[in-house]
Amino acid sequence: MSIFVCVKERMDSFDIYAVVREMQEIVEGWVGKIYQNGDEISIKVKKGENRIIFIKNGRWLFLTGSREDSSAHPPTFAMTLRKHLNNKKIRSIRQMGFDRVVEIEFSNSFKLIIELFSDGNIILVDEKGKIVIPMKFQSWSHREIRPGEDYVSPPKRTNPMDISYGEFQDILKQSDKDLIRTMVMDVNIPGIWGEEICSMAGIDKNTPSKEIGENGEKIYNSMKEILLRLSMRPLEPVILESNSGYEDVLPFPPARLNGCKIIKYDTFNKAVDDFFLKNFRREEGRSNSEKERLLRQLKQQQEAIKKFEEEAERKKEEGDAIYANYSLCERILRNVAEGNYEEEKKYVKRYSYPELIVEIPYNGRNMELKMDIRKNAAQNAGDKYNENKKAREKIEGAKKAIETTLNKLDRCKEKTVERKTKKSAKKFWFEDYRWFISSDGNLILGGKDASSNEKIVKKYLKPGDRYVHADIHGAPSCIVKASDIEGKGMEISERTLEEACQFALSYSKAWNLFGSGSAFWVKPEQVSKTPESGEYIPKGAFVIRGKRNYVKCEVKLAIGKVNIQGYKKIMGGAPSAVKKWAENWAVIRHGEKDKNKIAKEMAKKFGMEINEIQRVLPPGNIEIEEENL
Repeated sequence: MSIFVCVKERMDSFDIYAVVREMQEIVEGWVGKIYQNGDEISIKVKKGENRIIFIKNGRWLFLTGSREDSSAHPPTFAMTLRKHLNNKKIRSIRQMGFDRVVEIEFSNSFKLIIELFSDGNIILVDEKGKIVIPMKFQSWSHREIRPGEDYVSPPKRTNPMDISYGEFQDILKQSDKDLIRTMVMDVNIPGIWGEEICSMAGIDKNTPSKEIGENGEKIYNSMKEILLRLSMRPLEPVILESNSGYEDVLPFPPARLNGCKIIKYDTFNKAVDDFFLKNFRREEGRSNSEKERLLRQLKQQQEAIKKFEEEAERKKEEGDAIYANYSLCERILRNVAEGNYEEEKKYVKRYSYPELIVEIPYNGRNMELKMDIRKNAAQNAGDKYNENKKAREKIEGAKKAIETTLNKLDRCKEKTVERKTKKSAKKFWFEDYRWFISSDGNLILGGKDASSNEKIVKKYLKPGDRYVHADIHGAPSCIVKASDIEGKGMEISERTLEEACQFALSYSKAWNLFGSGSAFWVKPEQVSKTPESGEYIPKGAFVIRGKRNYVKCEVKLAIGKVNIQGYKKIMGGAPSAVKKWAENWAVIRHGEKDKNKIAKEMAKKFGMEINEIQRVLPPGNIEIEEENL
């Protein structure tokens, strides 16, 4: 089974370090043909077994063994590379510092500069350091990327490989950010490894950098341990795979896998090649990439606001809790500082100078919060209110960023509907029926008419599965598989059965009649086509014998866009399940609006064809109750 995941979209500095390390095997190799397909460049290299340097501008660089040929006439950029680099020997390949920039030097002293940050660029530079041709012209205040200009490197970032402990301490002391943002933005450590380092050191990643103090040595040593592992030979390349597919590719596995399994590789280049092929292979007809990027950005900004609001509320509550327990907090701070806090010990959860974690009563519950032993209660409360203020300021900044993103979306003139490609056109067997994936991962099928009701029960209802039917005449027959969409066995939980009952009820006549109702489930052996003597069972109907297990449900559905084994699909089902698996979703109920009009609106928002939306809508008019689009 696959669902929507946040897939790595470009290489970070660790990835580039690992790739370049392995690419040393093609140094002294000879350059063969050079091809271009949009923003992708392929350079054949002859050295023993022929290899190909593959570059996806601004995002990916790795060695591969195969390439998609382009029959079109090569663009000017590719022709210029051929003119100057064909039959030249590769003299060196190096990462510039610890930045996302790679330099390949050739035997004629020309260099190919590959910039893998921001919008990216691929730049051919001659032996004098002049730009011969870039993939695209760019202009900044400090450099011009145009033919004839001197090539000027982008501003260098911190190289964590070389940083001393003293320099590291200075960065922490001067930073106004929390620890994880300082590691990423100022120390030049990718996010996943910054979190790994914080975890290894036992330091909360959200701790303000200025408050790290002596703990900085733990973080520094953990960072050096990770960097040593990156520079060791050989690497231990892995792809992290969840139920959704390939999520990340890394030079070695992190300690925290977050439920993912690891796929091991002999080389990092091979791992990156497989990861790219699975997630990003170019498809003819792919469109609206800029709008998709902006929509992802908008979602991240909206999530950031929610996080800042929660942080602001939490800090205000902590400040209020200190004032509500002012005398107690003063006594705890004073006695802990003096080393005599036996009476207050029940309030002290953890103490490591100068940080004191206490649990104090507030609003009918116990609240855990951090205080600074060097300050009094009023000063600690003041710190909480200052943190609340900072979080509120972040909210305002994020709101302005959202406004900018929305303006860019308004100006985006590309079409919003995805054209059908191989990735979206593949049809799975269960799409012949109504279907959805429960919150726990079970596949649930429902009939669309008498024929499909008959078919799913006779063909797919197996021992261990469950049969579900709404308690209303003419409702669809539904089955809950004791497996996921790939046939992997799994238990059927009570939550899955409740979701299946809501699914069965909402796709029945109840949609136009009731706001709630009931459905039941039974075991397969209770379902029969054998009628009682003298009775007749019409096509698509079944006799149920024995106890029925009833579930009360709301008549309500959700529609969402999910990723099934790399293919975008529209899924209709119980709201709790759709919200879990869907990239974008809308909860609907019976209403006054024409469902075809709503389908048209949804198709635009989902970036899908209108018939894909219509296929999963219930029988009647609808109204959108809640959406995340």
